Amino acid sequence: MRRLVLSASALRFFDTFLLIVPFYTVMFAEKGLTPPQIGVVLASWSVVGLVLEAPCGVLADRTSRRGLLAAAQLVRALGFLVWLAFPGFWGFLVGLMLWGFKSATFNGCFEAVVYDELKAMGREVEYARVMGRTQAGRAAGMLGASLIAAPVADHGYTLLILASCAASGLAVAAAMSLPRAERAVSTARWSYVGHLRQGAVEAASLPGVPHRLLFLAAAQAVVLATADYWSLFGREVGLSKPQIALLMAALGAAGAVSAILAHRIRHLPGAALYLILIAAGACLILAAASFRPWSVSLLLAFVGLYWLVDVNADARFQHRLRPETRATVASMKGFVMQAGTSLFMLAFGVLAGAASYQAAFLAAGGMMILVGAGFGGVAWARGER
Repeated sequence: MRRLVLSASALRFFDTFLLIVPFYTVMFAEKGLTPPQIGVVLASWSVVGLVLEAPCGVLADRTSRRGLLAAAQLVRALGFLVWLAFPGFWGFLVGLMLWGFKSATFNGCFEAVVYDELKAMGREVEYARVMGRTQAGRAAGMLGASLIAAPVADHGYTLLILASCAASGLAVAAAMSLPRAERAVSTARWSYVGHLRQGAVEAASLPGVPHRLLFLAAAQAVVLATADYWSLFGREVGLSKPQIALLMAALGAAGAVSAILAHRIRHLPGAALYLILIAAGACLILAAASFRPWSVSLLLAFVGLYWLVDVNADARFQHRLRPETRATVASMKGFVMQAGTSLFMLAFGVLAGAASYQAAFLAAGGMMILVGAGFGGVAWARGER
């Protein structure tokens, strides 16, 4: 188990140890992209994920999961090089589409690797704790990248992008160091369409799965659509580039601490998770309503509360799945999430262009409250506690 935790955490660390991340939306703005154009570029990432999420999940159930995770990192590194060669709307669009391929390949595949390895050890009950450690690795990668990026931010974006390519190479090595798990299903006799159909049926019919899938996907969609704009939040409230990097570092630290501690509330009833998500949405609304430099402290609370919910909700979701179709069903969640993310990113950009970024952040906070209250109300009506 030690090897699994170390390798998975290292992969998550280097997956986010990208020095360009604190600044890429600021870079888009400085290169002349309008808010709606930024929304389109960001949405291209999720549209690619929407198209490829389910097929990649099937591949993860049928082929080498380690190989897929490694290949995905190489494809994203290629996207970074496209940004260097073509620093404009179309270059940024293509680069984020390649990043979208990475995300579509990574999501369900990584979750399946971790859960099935734990199940092979008879320790699947520890999934929430292990995923909390890997999410902490993810947040630590963001934290480290932001702290390093802060002092070099004023020297241009080329160094930041090249360093991000190097981190992708280290992520490839981490992916290949994961335990060599057996394929979930023998490849001697299988049908891609049949397996995809089976995964879709299970996503819609396994007890407790549809509600958990939609809840996770909706919450993740709001967070992912909003997170790409954190650096612009900092710029809009008057933070300097180094301060923006420190903001991203602080958000990474908040996520790391929350993910590490998340397993401690795994025995809380489902209603508590919905209430925590509502509280997170309220924090984002307060941050956007005040919209001052000190308001970023409320973003830290938003991120911390969200990760408490995500880690525990994902664990409850994974416990309901079958190993033979785990990656495929998890990718169905990713498919729904990507569809929502695409719409939210486009809507965010349009609203920011028509009104302001402040208005867009207010709307995002309201959407998070609606997700928590809506799914919580449905669970209460069905007698789920």
